[in-house]
Amino acid sequence: MTEFTYDAYGAFLDGLLDRGYGFAGFDAPVPDGTVVLRHDVDWSPERARRMARIEADRGVTATYFFLLSAPLYNVRAGRVRAAIEEIESLGHRVGVHFSTHEYWDADPGPGAVVERVREEQRALETVVDDVVDAISFHIPPDWVLGVEYDGFTNAYAPAFFDEVAYTADSNQRWREDPAFDGTPPDRVQVLVHPGLWADADADFGDRLDAERDRRFDAIRAYLDDQYGSVLQ
Repeated sequence: MTEFTYDAYGAFLDGLLDRGYGFAGFDAPVPDGTVVLRHDVDWSPERARRMARIEADRGVTATYFFLLSAPLYNVRAGRVRAAIEEIESLGHRVGVHFSTHEYWDADPGPGAVVERVREEQRALETVVDDVVDAISFHIPPDWVLGVEYDGFTNAYAPAFFDEVAYTADSNQRWREDPAFDGTPPDRVQVLVHPGLWADADADFGDRLDAERDRRFDAIRAYLDDQYGSVLQ
């Protein structure tokens, strides 16, 4: 059974390196013996930074995708901006984790998607020196799977989703169904969510509860700092 700890993640990377895998970004075609390592940062830029350090210590590079339309963090906030800047300085790529759910209930057509994606990319460019062309869709609806958009690279395009193996830790599925539990594939995209990993193991529900409490505490601290004097 997979433990969702930083030590276990480091061991996972060591296993890939021992098998001779190289690491690449979203540049098609994906060569044999290559891992396209991707992080969807749903909750915690701070945990993303921790994983970026673990990877950099091993000479591994990954692509980190950040949400610009979620209430859990703000890419322009100082502490988040610092985390993203360090991730980029460690040699990793940074891009947009795009949530269609913030804009539409159904497919609006490729033109509308490209327009919204470019808006979010331009916003991220105020924080990141070199925003990657690739986009990772958040909780992807069926209508983005396998689609090639004219304007950006879709992490779920055939070259990265159908023509290579694909494995993800979503909802901690690796706990019962470990990645590469058998013959490793020649080429693979690996999706890892930093919010699911920490120093100590915990199940998915506990991770969600802890993140909720941490965000509430952060909001309280912000309000006390900014407006506490008014209440005194």
